[in-house]
Amino acid sequence: MSIAPTWKLPFVNSYIEKWAVEAPDRAAIIQHEDGRVVTYSQFNSMIDFCALKLLEMGINKGDRVATMLLLFPEHLALMYACFKVGAIVAPLDLRLKEAEVTRDLDKIKPKAFFFHGQLPVRDFREVGRAVQQNCPYVEHLLQVSPAAQPGDILQGAANFADQFSMAKLMELKQNNQLTDLLSQTYSGLDTRTAALIIFTTGTTGEPKPAVLCHENIVVQNEVLARGIGLQGAEMKLVCNMPCSHVAGTSEGPMTTFYAGGTAVILRIFDPRATLDAVQKWQATVLGMIPTQFRMLWGLPNYNDYDLSSLKFALYAGASVDVQFLRELAKMAPQFGTGLGMTENAGFATFTPPGISVDEMAGQVGTFFADVAQVTVRKPMNDDGTAGEEQPDGEVGEICYHPPIVFLGYYDQPEETAKAVSREGILYTGDMGYFKTLDAYRALYLAGRRKFIIKQKGYNVFPDEVAAHIGGHPNVALADVVGAPHRLFDEGIIAFVQPKPGTTITEEEIMTHCRDIASYKRPQHVVLWPEDKPWPLSRTGKVDKVVLMELANSIIEELRSQGRWDT
Repeated sequence: MSIAPTWKLPFVNSYIEKWAVEAPDRAAIIQHEDGRVVTYSQFNSMIDFCALKLLEMGINKGDRVATMLLLFPEHLALMYACFKVGAIVAPLDLRLKEAEVTRDLDKIKPKAFFFHGQLPVRDFREVGRAVQQNCPYVEHLLQVSPAAQPGDILQGAANFADQFSMAKLMELKQNNQLTDLLSQTYSGLDTRTAALIIFTTGTTGEPKPAVLCHENIVVQNEVLARGIGLQGAEMKLVCNMPCSHVAGTSEGPMTTFYAGGTAVILRIFDPRATLDAVQKWQATVLGMIPTQFRMLWGLPNYNDYDLSSLKFALYAGASVDVQFLRELAKMAPQFGTGLGMTENAGFATFTPPGISVDEMAGQVGTFFADVAQVTVRKPMNDDGTAGEEQPDGEVGEICYHPPIVFLGYYDQPEETAKAVSREGILYTGDMGYFKTLDAYRALYLAGRRKFIIKQKGYNVFPDEVAAHIGGHPNVALADVVGAPHRLFDEGIIAFVQPKPGTTITEEEIMTHCRDIASYKRPQHVVLWPEDKPWPLSRTGKVDKVVLMELANSIIEELRSQGRWDT
């Protein structure tokens, strides 16, 4: 299904081109840390230059390009350049360990990989070296080190600053053969051309590469833009989410560009820097996960910041209570939330404007029927067709309809078939129901179909963490569950049983978990006695419901000792 041409342009890039003509001198991007401003005209030129360079490198339609970079203008330009040549860009989480990076790259086999050099937090050349040694399909390794000294660039990698220098890019602009190729390539795209891969956690416990097309992203932009209700210069959104999330790509900056606004970007999230950015640049919109808002509110000097420019505050990614909404309402005159996921590029629903805190509590808004339908259904049928739609008030699985449904998991047709019905309806794994209020049908959440842990806005699959812990030589069995956490939404508790005749400590398990991304590491480890049987379900699996009940009792004891919620 294609986007209705009466209210949509065809491509994600179309909106950069639109505003480059209509508002060429308006700031598209402001980099908060150094104050750098990139206008729409400049951004549009950057994208074209980068697109020409990609074509010169042999990056063509359908090729994959992976990045492991902070949020900065050239990274965004590189993404849009990939879109323009029909390549699929896959931004990776900066916290992934080397083995996790090569594992994910193996699933999509990119032709190029962009990575940082040595930064204060980490030497990313180690990641580049791991890719160099283990990923033979990567033809181009490009290290982003703007002030590189002799010896700083990984041997065998190219210096991004050299390859993408303005002088070299200007030379490409004079190459008529290359510019003609770009024009032909761009004109050959359509709304369903694959554009973006975001890795998400699925039923197998390993991240899956979700493929989003131009249409998915643009439709999501429309949903979120309607929810916020600001356009043009009035839309100045602080973007502090990682590029490995839809929140840091299709939701935040791309919705801002769609609306012709200004993206105030931070290279990486920091609570004080976020408040500084709102105050300094007079931002009008702040959107984050609940954990981030709580971190802002918890700063001792939070009330010293002038946040009067904010017109809209939005949250997503986890359920909140009424007290949270009351605090949010203090930040901005308008506030809201919605529901979505990686597989639909972000938001599919959004709360109506002007509703009260009490009305918002528990719901995730309504859908826009002229954009993309949302239904609540019975489970998918055995033949792969969608189950029957549930009447209002009846709990079922929340489902999204085209054109907001992703193309599928890259090269994983069986996993795609588990998520998308034969009619193209996406089963989200979220349970919920519709309720008719005064002027609209509100969607309410009823829980998750699976036991995915929602921590700090990330999906953490328990089996992946348990499998890593089980790799310790002294561990016989491990299982992992989530438990309510006042700062992180959910904390991770690991139950670990040692092998007979061996001993293990909580500290050893914590140390062992340093080899996985920090958001997957448990906050607490419970040592399960060697001779104590595990609670089992009727299918013979460890009963996670029992473990969750046990975890809840454990955290109450931890809270009394001041060892939880921090």
